[in-house]
Amino acid sequence: MTLILEPNDPTPFTVAPSFAEVLVSRLRASCKPKAALYPSQAKVPDSSVDTDLEDDLLPEMERTEAAPMEPASAAPPATLPTRRLLTILRLAATFVSEEALEPLRLRGAVTILRGIDVRDLPLIMEGLKTALPDQGWRVLEPSVSEGAISKTSAERFLREIDRSLDTMAPVLILLPFEIALPAHLQQPGVASFTYAPISADILLGFLEAIDRAPEDAGAFRSALPEPTILARLDTAQAAAALRFGSGLDLAQRLEALTGPNPDGPRLEEGFSDSPVVQAARRVVADFGAWRRGEIGWSDFSHSLLLYGPPWTGKTMLARAMGNSAGIAFVTGSFAEWQAAGHLGDMLREMRRTFAGARRKAPAILFIDEIDAMGSRTGDDRHNQNYRAQVINGFLGEMNAIAIEPGVVVVGACNHVDRIDPAVVRAGRFDLKFEVPMPDADAILAVLRQHLKVDFPADDLQLLARQAVGHSLASIDAAIRATRSEARHTGQPLDLAMLRDQLRLTPEEEDRDVLWRYAVHEAGHTVVSAALRLGTIHRMSISRDGGQVASQPVIGHGVLTEIENQICHDMAGRAAEAMIFGEVSAGAGGSLASDLSQATRRALMIETTWGLGNLGPIWMPAPETVLLTDEHLRNRVRARMEAAEERALAILTTHRANLISLAETLLEKRSMREAEILPWVHAVQAHAAQADEVNPDHDKGPLET
Repeated sequence: MTLILEPNDPTPFTVAPSFAEVLVSRLRASCKPKAALYPSQAKVPDSSVDTDLEDDLLPEMERTEAAPMEPASAAPPATLPTRRLLTILRLAATFVSEEALEPLRLRGAVTILRGIDVRDLPLIMEGLKTALPDQGWRVLEPSVSEGAISKTSAERFLREIDRSLDTMAPVLILLPFEIALPAHLQQPGVASFTYAPISADILLGFLEAIDRAPEDAGAFRSALPEPTILARLDTAQAAAALRFGSGLDLAQRLEALTGPNPDGPRLEEGFSDSPVVQAARRVVADFGAWRRGEIGWSDFSHSLLLYGPPWTGKTMLARAMGNSAGIAFVTGSFAEWQAAGHLGDMLREMRRTFAGARRKAPAILFIDEIDAMGSRTGDDRHNQNYRAQVINGFLGEMNAIAIEPGVVVVGACNHVDRIDPAVVRAGRFDLKFEVPMPDADAILAVLRQHLKVDFPADDLQLLARQAVGHSLASIDAAIRATRSEARHTGQPLDLAMLRDQLRLTPEEEDRDVLWRYAVHEAGHTVVSAALRLGTIHRMSISRDGGQVASQPVIGHGVLTEIENQICHDMAGRAAEAMIFGEVSAGAGGSLASDLSQATRRALMIETTWGLGNLGPIWMPAPETVLLTDEHLRNRVRARMEAAEERALAILTTHRANLISLAETLLEKRSMREAEILPWVHAVQAHAAQADEVNPDHDKGPLET
């Protein structure tokens, strides 16, 4: 029979049935029961039996004919412990034959048995003693505490390996997923075996050993999950399934246990064609090509970092990648790892997560809250040593998993700028994409996935526009809550229920507010186009405000470019002033607000960039200086007011385009790059005739 040991291994291992039978017979002999001391049906009275029951029990016992003693030869056959039997069969599949063991027993031989779940270490040690005794080799294994290998234990194990090389005695090293193989053992002459995963042949061998072989082995094989999926099973999962089924019933149980979640998200439906979704689909397609042997592991990107505000669907997208690829999905987060305890506990849990992904390969490893690790380059010196050790531990795990084919790593965070540069560089995370709040098209894709048979397409399109500003997670939750409400009230599913769940007010009630938001965001876009500041990817408005996402042009850092950026920051206020005659507080508020960005840029011109009136000086803590230096505040204010006046002049020139773009945004609620381009081209064509990009800096309020 043939065993596929690794998902992409081109050379299958052939197991001689006689070798497996020999090992199973040794296990059976070790489990042989002793001769029965009592008749098989008789019960020995317990001295603790209540004496009040003697009058009832003794007559019954006297009437019962004593069963004769059963000789040892008549004892029932040995019961083979499930996990031990699985381990023996996996060892047989690993080493193939008795002859294959001979080189491993030679003087100076070093053998690595890798791909071991830490929970299987005791079973393997016991299996080696039972089924492969007297091999003459020294077996090395790391010590395990509470189901995990500590950093100290791993270091001690590696030192023990080095000490074993001092003599010529043959050595067998049991290498779990948590520990990387030392570089000096990755060389010719060191025999390396991968511990055989659960397979169809192993399951059939198990059923044959306990006299429960299926009548039709071919049908049984056909009903089982594919080999790479079956190989994800750990010993405990396989043992539980084998306890409750056999034949086709067992195959169906295993299919349900290992198959993807049929109700989970998939990239094929419920997602729009945004850049990040397209990138995810490419990774999944390349992963499939690698599994089919069409490309090499190094021929495609197998790490992806998703960043953006909370609840934008980063986890959902990662799960969809796993479901669409039909592979395992393993999760971990810095919050979970930190909750384990002190530094050693955290690093242990981190290693356990990475090891679980390697064990279940092919797999998606999703790591959430990566920005929680911080950076070694930041100004915050609090817990600096702790943070450095966490980052170093994470980098070590990322390096180790990158060289072992089979695991695609997907990270997620809210603030990519807070992550250590070494973590986000290419090679650790090859692809980096922002996951913004969903636009109308993304929301419509989710609504169609769940409600296309319940409501007309036009109604879903209107609802999608109204729901802009909600996360995919909140929309998904609202759909579930709406269906639950309809079931419990006995009413038909109604969009009004869904609007109530999403807390959507009637459109006409907030149209004036939305119009102001649309004008504000259109102002940013028009000025950005006129000054050619970069590519506008999307615009959106909702009841909570608006947003313009763009990719700025990489410039030279000269004063003109920075003043253009400040002009863009002030363009939303300028647009409101032009259309409504007054401005709202929408440009201010948080650290990410327009006024915050403009103030910061104007302040840096004067204090740290050496481009202001004070010349080439640098001031520490410029924000503090701003609070105490009135002259500096006046300079910063003058720059911002000049930028706002300039933005107003640009918008006045392009007033028609501003209003037209704002009206379209109000109707659609969200617009993508292709939809925005006509206005960008129109503005740029008109701006080319004027000197809007490079104004005269020799005059103005900053002249002294």
